[in-house]
Amino acid sequence: MRVVVVAARVSALVVAIWALVSRADCAFVTRTCLGSNLFSYFTVHSAFLLIVALLLAVLHTATGRPEPGWLTGLRALATTYTTVSGAVFAVLLANAELFGHLFLVPRSSQVLHFVLPVYALLDFLLAPGRNRLRWATVWVATVFPALWAVYTLVRGRMVGWYPYFFLDPALVGGYRAVGTYALGLSMFILAVAFLTVAATRLPAVPGGPDPGRARRRDRSAGPSRPAGRRRPGPRPAAGAGSAVPAARGPEAAVPGAGVGAPAAPAAEPLAAEAGERSPRDGSIGWGR
Repeated sequence: MRVVVVAARVSALVVAIWALVSRADCAFVTRTCLGSNLFSYFTVHSAFLLIVALLLAVLHTATGRPEPGWLTGLRALATTYTTVSGAVFAVLLANAELFGHLFLVPRSSQVLHFVLPVYALLDFLLAPGRNRLRWATVWVATVFPALWAVYTLVRGRMVGWYPYFFLDPALVGGYRAVGTYALGLSMFILAVAFLTVAATRLPAVPGGPDPGRARRRDRSAGPSRPAGRRRPGPRPAAGAGSAVPAARGPEAAVPGAGVGAPAAPAAEPLAAEAGERSPRDGSIGWGR
């Protein structure tokens, strides 16, 4: 299983790097676009983040080390951003005539907008070893898009260019319309991030460790009694209306015996005897 995951991630890395390099041809080869404009696209940023997350995941998987929680969080953010980028581009592409814009979709753009988001989702859902994330990760996922939106609006006002038409106040009818689009995108990002974090609470895929489950087991483990231990029950009555005196030591007299009769040997505590015969169970608290 580990070999399959490493091979799939390495292949995805190669494809993602090729797509970014091919997409950058317009800035560094044909000179038909500005590099500063190219690297202002949210799709390019999300692809960079996915490459970093996959590279770190390959290193951990290849060396057999368990995936740390921060890496699962990074993969969740990359999955969220690439999914949002692909979904938004698909909506714009399907309604190009309605928006009055022409979208050119070269092979590299198809990979960035459609292939990588699908792979990111499959890798996050099916690859073993992910950790259980906290719900606060949903709000963390909104930090980078908010910073990117501020940067895009400030830079767009300075240079007169916006990566997406719905962020251009001159095209959509002012900043109020831009705020409406931004609010809708924010809600969509929250929804995708929520589903991504919820996916980490599904049963772990066999073939990898589940550190989150192990931590929950350790916290739920409590002291247990040795196997076979029984609470002592009431002593049988010696006769009708008579009570058996409690033994106070090895020299306590046995009821009905004469003076000087040998004392009954004290019974060894059953708990200690059971503890010597039954080893401790290593799965304390598991499944209880």
